[in-house]
Amino acid sequence: MSQDPNKKVTKSFQCRDALWQKFEQMSKELECSVDYLINDAMKQYARQRGYGAGAAAAGGPSLPPPIPSAAAAAPTAPPPLPPPPGARAMTPPPAPPPKRAGGAPPPPPPPIVGGVRKGAPPPPPLASRSVPPVRGGGSAHPAGMNLTIHYQGEAFQVTKDRFIIGRGKQTSDLTIKDPNVSRQHAMIEFSSGQYYIVDMGSTNGVEFNGQRVQRKVINEGDSFRVCDHELVFTYD
Repeated sequence: MSQDPNKKVTKSFQCRDALWQKFEQMSKELECSVDYLINDAMKQYARQRGYGAGAAAAGGPSLPPPIPSAAAAAPTAPPPLPPPPGARAMTPPPAPPPKRAGGAPPPPPPPIVGGVRKGAPPPPPLASRSVPPVRGGGSAHPAGMNLTIHYQGEAFQVTKDRFIIGRGKQTSDLTIKDPNVSRQHAMIEFSSGQYYIVDMGSTNGVEFNGQRVQRKVINEGDSFRVCDHELVFTYD
């Protein structure tokens, strides 16, 4: 039976006092623990050395490559050939004004005052229509597709096509105060008429039914875990 790659065990090591003081200073500025910074530094070093640290080592699925659009895949039409030398474009002469009875020229059109021609009937009023308001800079979703996150007894409505969950106060729409949560941990994405939860490369990941997921469709009543925090999703 293989060991759990996400299991954490207390380890001891030696380092210079000056280096440890720098990690303590960074933990205060980034609002996280020193253990989190050391784990992240070790993961980045292993990845640079080609040991595949991160989601690939944990067996997590990766996002498929984007599918090129039909417009991008279609061959472009060749540019039109230039006209042969010496050829000139032939433009038809302007049509003569209509003649009135008796040979008198037609009267000039009435002057335009304030953007409306004098004597012309007023334009019909535009039909009024109601547009649903959109909060948070997102787009309006069809009826029954309003998503709500229930966390610690509070309800947070998803009002954006890219709703961020994380530890950072300035970079997250739903803030979770936990040093084990990444600054931008997960994202709620609205795409092709469905909501998805997407792991944004976090250290501790997103779990559904005890398994770590990278990207999953959100269904009614689904419960996801971000570290030790449970998020329940409902539609209305």
